[in-house]
Amino acid sequence: MLIRLIAALLLTAPAYMVHAQINMTLLAKWNNPNLPKVDGDQIWNDIIGWHDTVSNREYIITGTGDSIYFFDITNPSVPVLCDVEKGRATGAVNRDYEIYSHYVYTVSDRSTTPGSLQIFDLQYLPDSVNKVYDNDTFSINTHTLFIEPSRARMYLCGNAHKPAGMRSMAIFSLANPVSPTYLGQIPKSEGCAYTHEMYARNDTAFLSCGYEGLYIYDVRNAATPVQLGSILPPYPQNGYNHSSWLDSTGEFLMFTDENQGLGVKIYDISDIRNPDFITVFNSNVGALPHNAYWKGRFAYVSSYEDGVVVYDLQNPKSLKFKQPPLAGWYDTYTLNPTGVYNGFHGCWGVWPFLPSGVIIASDMSEGIFILQPSPTLSVDKNTPTLVHSKVYPNPFSTSTLLTVHSLTAQEVTLRIFDQNARVISERIVILAQGGTQIDLNELSPYPSGLYHIRIENNQQRIYHHVIKN
Repeated sequence: MLIRLIAALLLTAPAYMVHAQINMTLLAKWNNPNLPKVDGDQIWNDIIGWHDTVSNREYIITGTGDSIYFFDITNPSVPVLCDVEKGRATGAVNRDYEIYSHYVYTVSDRSTTPGSLQIFDLQYLPDSVNKVYDNDTFSINTHTLFIEPSRARMYLCGNAHKPAGMRSMAIFSLANPVSPTYLGQIPKSEGCAYTHEMYARNDTAFLSCGYEGLYIYDVRNAATPVQLGSILPPYPQNGYNHSSWLDSTGEFLMFTDENQGLGVKIYDISDIRNPDFITVFNSNVGALPHNAYWKGRFAYVSSYEDGVVVYDLQNPKSLKFKQPPLAGWYDTYTLNPTGVYNGFHGCWGVWPFLPSGVIIASDMSEGIFILQPSPTLSVDKNTPTLVHSKVYPNPFSTSTLLTVHSLTAQEVTLRIFDQNARVISERIVILAQGGTQIDLNELSPYPSGLYHIRIENNQQRIYHHVIKN
């Protein structure tokens, strides 16, 4: 019996010890771990995609502390590095990118040397890119930028500029794409002293203002923006308000707070002066969602140490106070034990808007990921619901935790076997949707040695072995 148990463990365990995934397949990965690191182990920062409508080719634009990288992913299984362009800033923790026409606009922040606003012409890809603008008058350091193509406008957030000023958020015209023109700014005295990131549609701007909350402005007249509404602390799981995105109807706003354990929020903003809270959700207790994008019925979230997480947000009003179904997941960062979170590591950015349907993601230390979602991105009755599990610490001396990630709330049976394959403990465990931590305190009175854990429902069995010192 012991041989059968160990054989089952060896056959089953590897699926749960590598990149956990559901409805997402890895097509390609690219990394150079020898590139310079900033802020500890970080190589990469944000990521964006570009579709060349003339040649029908797709590209990735992403960056490191010193440079901007351009990849051709028309064949997504074989990414080709086309060009690397130096940023003005070196040692930059933050770089951000936005596309307008066939240009990419880039800024940087938290760097060892000052930066600038740079514009690169992409129309000569895959051969090369052409830098057409590099000026620090409008931007010495800028945390993020956003471009509203329909209005030919660019917004610079957390914008340090010459001669020695700091704007919360500045507005520019891109009527001439290679020569931005300053139009106005959000006054720092009106509640949002520092804009971390923002989203705009139809001249309505949603500003994430850190611990001050989220402010909504009418920016039709860029010289005199008018505040329309706000979502201010205290709101459910409020923290450092980081970034936001609208659904296709414009009735629902999704945003994140960049603090450990604070989930993604959705508000009904059909009455923009009186936003109504719908729900808050997270991939695991303690997880840290970073950037979240709304495409169709799905939310695509770069969730740092939990990787890329996709949620089904069909009919948001029906989600009142509920966790939306998990539709897809790919854990880009396997260096942390499941359920153990250590801050700012893992998946920085995800971009779901390329017409081919591939998902691109940047992991701060692990590189660039190209993912293929399943055709439906849905969970049906035949989908295994126990996605991922891990025991940590292992080996252990006094106590250890089993973390199980489940697509649904459910009841499972937990059995513990000694090294002679005898059952020493059996109990029913109720799993929540998402991650559940289980204290394996049954092992406390037992001597040092090898023990085997089995978790099962009516579809699956998952095995682990643990060593008690």
